[in-house]
Amino acid sequence: MRISLPAALVTTATLVLAGCASSGPSEGGSTSSPAASSAPAETPTATSTSTGTESTEAASPEPTEPPTTEAPAPTTDLPATVMLPQERLYPEDGARTEREGVETWLLPDGCEQTAPDGAAAMRTVVQGDGAFEDAIGQQQVAVFADVDAAVSEADRLGSVLAACAGSDDVTTGYATEPVEVGAQGTVLVVSYNDDYTPGQDEMSLGYVLSVTRRGNAVTLVANAGGEYSIKASRELVVPELQAAWEQLCAYETDGC
Repeated sequence: MRISLPAALVTTATLVLAGCASSGPSEGGSTSSPAASSAPAETPTATSTSTGTESTEAASPEPTEPPTTEAPAPTTDLPATVMLPQERLYPEDGARTEREGVETWLLPDGCEQTAPDGAAAMRTVVQGDGAFEDAIGQQQVAVFADVDAAVSEADRLGSVLAACAGSDDVTTGYATEPVEVGAQGTVLVVSYNDDYTPGQDEMSLGYVLSVTRRGNAVTLVANAGGEYSIKASRELVVPELQAAWEQLCAYETDGC
C-alpha cells in the first residue's frame, strides 16, 4: 500500500517527538549521563589470610592479694666475733679468757646471783686478773629465741640490779641509773664506801656495771674492781657498752 507524503511527515514528526521525550531531563532533577547514573563498581578489599600466629589480646590478670612476707626468725647463733675484741675492753693487755654456755650473770656479791632465763646461747669474756688494784674487764652476751624473751630478761635483770641496794652488804652502796645506749639500758653503780652521790661520782671509789639490749640479745659490760673513782670507771664502761651494742647488729629486728 502506498503512503502519501503528508502522512509520512506526520509519522516522522511523531517518532522524533517520542525520541526527545525519552532522552530529556528527568522530572525535577538535573541532567545526567548514562555513565553517571549507573552505580560505581565496588573496589575489592584485601583479605588477610591466617598465618597460624594470630595474636590475641592478653587477658587482664585477676586481682590478687599482695604476697605476705614474714619477718625472718631472729638468729640465735652466737659466734666469738660478736664479743668485744681484746683492744676494745679494758685492760687491753690483760689475759683474756672466753667461755661458751649459759651461766650466771657476773654481778657483785651483794646482788642476787642469777642466770638468764631461757637463753638459747651465751658467751662470757673476762679480761685481766685484777693484779695491782687494776680493774677486770667483763662482758657477757645472752641471746634468746625471740625479741619478747630478750625484753623480759632485760626487765628482769634490771629488777635484780635495782634490788642490790636492799642486800645485806652494808659496806657497799648500790644505785641504778638509766643509760642511753641501746634499749633498756641500765647502769649499776657500785660504791665501795657507800658514799656515792649522783653528780659527784669523782669523789667516790667504785666501779660501774652496765646492761643493754639489742633485738633478741642482752649484753652486760663492766670493769669490776680496781682502785678507780666511779667517774673514771663510767668513762671507760659507757663507751665499751656502746661498742658492745654495735657488735650486736645481727640481732637487730630490722637489720643493721
